[in-house]
Amino acid sequence: MPARAASDRATDRDTDVDTSSTVRVGPRTYERVVVRTRWLRPGDRLEEVLRTHLPATVHTGDTVAISEKVVVLLTGRFVPVERVRPGRLARFLVSQVRPRQGSRGLSVPAKMQYVLDRSGRARVLAAALACALTRPLGVHGAFYRVAGPLARDLDGGRPPYEHLLFPPLEGEAATALCDDLERELGIGIGIGVAVVDLNDFGGTVRATSRSALPATELQEALRDNPMGQRRTGTPVAVVRRVA
Repeated sequence: MPARAASDRATDRDTDVDTSSTVRVGPRTYERVVVRTRWLRPGDRLEEVLRTHLPATVHTGDTVAISEKVVVLLTGRFVPVERVRPGRLARFLVSQVRPRQGSRGLSVPAKMQYVLDRSGRARVLAAALACALTRPLGVHGAFYRVAGPLARDLDGGRPPYEHLLFPPLEGEAATALCDDLERELGIGIGIGVAVVDLNDFGGTVRATSRSALPATELQEALRDNPMGQRRTGTPVAVVRRVA
């Protein structure tokens, strides 16, 4: 597990984040520079946002980590909640959801309906059955393991994006996007790009470009979610190894 450097300032992630911090993972130390942007909206261009905010921050060997939610938002892959009409089954399943503190999970009817539509009723019902059988035994997470990655990673449906759903990027699409951004940005030689899905419980690295740090290494370096959540306005972080 990463250990935050003693000099790092503790902050409330809903309102503020450290602009720079270091973390030690095994024998290596990483610096994470959080990049603050204006509030981003559909119609903003991801490439322009990065070109505007990154040039003075990045150096050769760095990896630019971008929030998956922002990537989905700015590439038009989001789904308006009004397009999803929850049925009786979705509303019943939602009534059985017990989300973790600070997270709504699939307790939003539109999110549950979206998973039913995309993953299939049979799979979701099997997940609900697995949950009903294992929860009394103190086993948690069975629903999401059976229901699959869409159920686990579907975001949105809560402020400030209560009107939008953010489906996770598919692997090939995310990798192609990272490679395209690395090539198109032209902000430096040997600067990689990664799409990450982070929260205060951990997260995943969705994809990386050719010059980025390896996904497993990057995930450990970002495990404590230095980019913060929700209203922090910090959807980008630069990660570098410290010699």
